[in-house]
Amino acid sequence: MYLRTAVKEAYIRDDNNKMTPGQVEFTYNADDLNALLLYLSPERLAMYMKAVQYAKDLTDRTRKALKRYEYNTQLSQALYPVIQGFEVTLRNAIHNRLSVDHGVEWLDTFQMLESERASVNEARETIRKKPQIVTQDRVVAELNLGFWVRLFSAEYAETLWGPSLSKIVKSNDRRNLYEQLKEIKTLRNRIAHHNRIIGRSPTVEESYRHLLEVLDGISPIACAWVIKTSNFEELIKKQTPIAPIRPKGEVT
Repeated sequence: MYLRTAVKEAYIRDDNNKMTPGQVEFTYNADDLNALLLYLSPERLAMYMKAVQYAKDLTDRTRKALKRYEYNTQLSQALYPVIQGFEVTLRNAIHNRLSVDHGVEWLDTFQMLESERASVNEARETIRKKPQIVTQDRVVAELNLGFWVRLFSAEYAETLWGPSLSKIVKSNDRRNLYEQLKEIKTLRNRIAHHNRIIGRSPTVEESYRHLLEVLDGISPIACAWVIKTSNFEELIKKQTPIAPIRPKGEVT
């Protein structure tokens, strides 16, 4: 049973009680609100302000918008270990499989498209500039999520998906899996760039569900681990009752 998509609804409610353990309530006066609006920028807060047009005046509207901004930050923070666990698991699953099928030096020998070859070369150059010795493991760790996601694209359907990547996930639908991976990558990038993840389509809950579906298909124990080491579901439950995903391999 999957999470209900309730974040978009939650986005238009008052968020006064979304405090995480140890967090201190910040009391805003009019000057505080004006200063924060200036430094966070009206552009960054525009969509949060739009969501609270029902507020009684501009001061109340700004305060409510900032509460939503804080909630967005809390959810982003809670999702960080989830996405970290997902990204590391995905790239190592791919690397391990392709090392078996194409040899441990597959990053050098496999015929990639120009864009992916450029990513590998850029990763090597970044490692050299640190400076560090370029090793296969360091290159794998340096490559971004976009690189690993692109390996599931149609361009690699015959060379990678059928012979190799279809073996690391419980999915027969490469196209749907690829769309889910792109969705997860978008969520990851929005969090990394401090952008809004609530009040969007697909909702943050839908993306979280898709992430867990893919991760559970790769490794049920990794899926159980990221759920238990994140407070994302706890934060969402403060909005509306949900039925959380539980991976098949989770231990009680």
